[in-house]
Amino acid sequence: MDSGGATPSLPLNFLCALTADSDVDDPPSRMAAAQAQSMEDGRERRELLEALLRGPYRDSAPSWLLEAAVDSDLARKPPQSDPLYGPSMDLALLALSHRSCTPQMRRESLRRCTAVQLGRLGSTQASDVLADAVAEALRERGPRQQSMTVDLLDTPTDAQLVLRHHRLHSTVMTAAAELLPSYPFLDQKGDEDTSTWLNRQKAAERAWRAMWKQVVTAHPEHHRLLVDWSDNNDAGHIVREHLLGSIPWDVEPELLEEIAQDDLASFPYSVLTTRMCRMRRDGATEQEVRAHFASDLSELTPQQRKRIDQLLSDDKYGLRYGCGAAISRIAWAADGTWRYLLNPDQAQHYGRPHPWRAAEDQLAALARQFAEHAAAALELWEPDPKAPIHSAEDLRWVRDLLQHLPVVTADVKEKVRLICRDAKRGLAGRREYGRYGLDSDVQPARELLDSIERMIAEPLPDPGPVRTASLGAPHQVTVRDLAGARDAVLDDYLRRHPGDDTLVEKALLSFASRAYHRGVSFTDVLERHSDPQRALLDLTQSLRQRLGGGPNFREAWAHAVLSLPATGPELIRALPAWTALKARGPRGQAAHPAVTSVVRTTLGDHNEAWQRFAVSPASYSGPTAWLRLGDILDAAANGTPWPKPPHR
Repeated sequence: MDSGGATPSLPLNFLCALTADSDVDDPPSRMAAAQAQSMEDGRERRELLEALLRGPYRDSAPSWLLEAAVDSDLARKPPQSDPLYGPSMDLALLALSHRSCTPQMRRESLRRCTAVQLGRLGSTQASDVLADAVAEALRERGPRQQSMTVDLLDTPTDAQLVLRHHRLHSTVMTAAAELLPSYPFLDQKGDEDTSTWLNRQKAAERAWRAMWKQVVTAHPEHHRLLVDWSDNNDAGHIVREHLLGSIPWDVEPELLEEIAQDDLASFPYSVLTTRMCRMRRDGATEQEVRAHFASDLSELTPQQRKRIDQLLSDDKYGLRYGCGAAISRIAWAADGTWRYLLNPDQAQHYGRPHPWRAAEDQLAALARQFAEHAAAALELWEPDPKAPIHSAEDLRWVRDLLQHLPVVTADVKEKVRLICRDAKRGLAGRREYGRYGLDSDVQPARELLDSIERMIAEPLPDPGPVRTASLGAPHQVTVRDLAGARDAVLDDYLRRHPGDDTLVEKALLSFASRAYHRGVSFTDVLERHSDPQRALLDLTQSLRQRLGGGPNFREAWAHAVLSLPATGPELIRALPAWTALKARGPRGQAAHPAVTSVVRTTLGDHNEAWQRFAVSPASYSGPTAWLRLGDILDAAANGTPWPKPPHR
C-alpha cells in the first residue's frame, strides 16, 4: 500500500468481517491494518486490533500491532468505585501470548502494569510463556516476604492483589503465594506494656488468617496446589484449617477426606497427653510416666514427644493444660474446624444451604469418626470445681457426639449427665445482660444444654440430624415441643414410642399451633391412637384446657377436625361455636356443610329458636369464644339460659 495515499476508512463491522479469514498480504488485511494505525484509541480500535490478531496476524504479527494492543489495555483506567478490579486485559493477553512477541517486549510491558493488571494477565488463559513472565515480574516487585500487619488488609501488597483474581495460572498462583505476608512476629516496643503488645499481635494474627481465607475462597481449583505448597512453610496449618472449617463445601471430596483424616489422626495424641499429665498430677514421677507409656511414646514424632516433655515438667501451667488437652482439642474442633462437617445444614449462603461437593455418605462417615474420637475424650472428662462449664463451646462437642455416635451406651449417657449437672451449675444465675454488658453466649449454651438433656432422656434414633432435634421423654414433651418439630423428627418420635395414647393426643393438638401444613398428616397421627373417635371427642370437649390460645388455634383445630373423611354430629357439636360457624367448606364454600347440617337438624323450622341462636353470646375471642356449638344450639332450641364458658 502506498504510504502517501489516503488512509481508507471503512465501517468497523465490514473490516472485521473481511479480516476474519484473510491472509496477511491480501488487500483487506492491509486496509484493516492501515485503519487500525490511524484510529484514535477506543472500543472500535480495540475490536479491530483483536480481529487482526485473531485473523490474518494470528501466526505472525508486526511489533507495532502487538504494541498497539498492549498500549490499548494499559491505558484503560479502573473505575473509581472499585479500583482493585480494573477492566479486562484480553487484548494485551492476546498480544503478550503471541508467538511474535519478544521476551524483551513482554518484560517491558509487564513492568508497566499495575498489580491488578498483572493479575488479569496471569489468568488460566495465559500461555505458559506469559505466565512465567508474569510470575517473574511479580517477584521483581516483591523479592522479600514481609510480616503480616492489620494494615495490609486495606493496603494489600502486589501479591495479595494478584491473588484476588479468580482462575489464575498455576505458575502465577505459586509465585504470588510465595510472596504473601508471613505469619506475624511483632516486637514489643520499649514503652509498650505486655497487654498492648499482645493485642497488637492477636490483631495481626487475625489479619493473617483473614488474608488466607480470602485466598482459599477465591481459588477452589488450586486447593491441592495450596496444600502441597504450604505444607513446607508457616501457612500449612492455616490453609488446612480454612479448607476444613471455613469452606469445606467447596473442597474436592478426595482432598477434603485427606485433610479430615489427617486432623483426626491428631486426636489420639491429645488423649495420650491428658492421660500422661494426669498420671503425673496424681503423684507419679516423670520417669514413671514415660516408662508406663513407653510404647505409645515410641509412635510419636520427635516434636510431639518434646511437647509432652515440656508439659510434664511444667508443674505450674503446662501440667494443668495437659490434663485438659483431650477435652479442649475435641471442643475446639467441634466449635471450629469441624462445625460444618458435623452440621452441614448450618453452612448457608444468603439463607440457603451451600451445595456440597462431597456426598452425604462421606460427610456422615466423617462425622461418625469424629464422634468416636469424641467418645474417647468423653471418658476423660472430669469436673473442675473452680471453673464449671459455662459456654456453648464447652457443650457443642457433647451434642455432636450424641448426634453422630452410632451406639450411645449407658456409660456414655451417664458421663453426659455429669456434664449437664456441671453445666447447670456453671450457667445458674448467668444472664444475657451481665455485669459487663451483653453475654451473647448464655442463651446458645442453655439451648445446647436443653438439647443434650432431651437426647439422653429417651431412646435415640439412628445417627444424624434427627438426633439433634430429640424431643425428650414422652411424659415430659409438650404440645409446643411437638409443634416446633420438623416433620421427619415428629414422625420418627411417634414411631419410636408406639402405643402411647397420651403422646398421640399431644401430637394431634400440636397441629393447632403449627403455622403451616405438615408432611405428616393429621389423619396419620390420629390412626396411631387406640381409640381415635373417643380421643377426638375428648380433646375437642376439653379444648380450652388442653390447647388454649387465641382464635388461630381454635380455627386450626376446627379445620383439622372438619377435614377428616367423616366427622360425626357429636364431634361437630363439641367444637367452639363461633369457630365452627366461621369454618369454610371444601372448594371455597361459604360455610362447612357438616356444620350447617348440624345446625339445621337441631333448630329445624322453629323461628324463635333461630332468632335466639342469632343473638347467642358466642364470640370471636375472649371466654365466650370457647362456648361449644352444641350447648349454644340446645339453649336456642329449648329457650333455656345461655351456658357459661367451659372451664376445660
